[in-house]
Amino acid sequence: MSDFTRKEIQEIIALRGWMRGGGEGHMESGLVLRGVDLKGVNLSGLYFADAILSRANLSDTDLKGAYLYRAYLSNTNLRGADLSWADLREAILEGANLQNAKLNNADLRKTDLRRADLRGANLSDADLRQAQMNGADLRGSDLRGARVAPDSLSQTSLTGALLPEGMEQKKQEDNSD
Repeated sequence: MSDFTRKEIQEIIALRGWMRGGGEGHMESGLVLRGVDLKGVNLSGLYFADAILSRANLSDTDLKGAYLYRAYLSNTNLRGADLSWADLREAILEGANLQNAKLNNADLRKTDLRRADLRGANLSDADLRQAQMNGADLRGSDLRGARVAPDSLSQTSLTGALLPEGMEQKKQEDNSD
């Protein structure tokens, strides 16, 4: 059972005057929910810029289209979460559990994914440009159509991963040296 419902989270956001976009009520500093249990809660489309959700349980949570710009999600459990179309630019997901997460079409530019567990994750068509991925486990993940520099994947585990077109050839050429 989660600590909060979607309605309660929306009420917290409304009470603090946090809303998506600029102008009056724009969230300047993030919501702090360290270690909170939001397992399975529908948080799709909500605004969590600069939020601190480290060590939280967000497994099986619906975060589709959520705005998580610069969110701090270090060591957070996002196993099976739906983050498709989410904005995670510059977010910190170091050491996060993203096994079997849906990150298709997510914006992960400049995101810290070091030592993240992305086994079986769907990263198809995601934007991973300038993401830090050293030590990330991408075994069995789907990266087809993802925008990612081959160098970013050089220190990751890729066994069984479906790579973007043309990258498999480069990987084989690099291994033959």
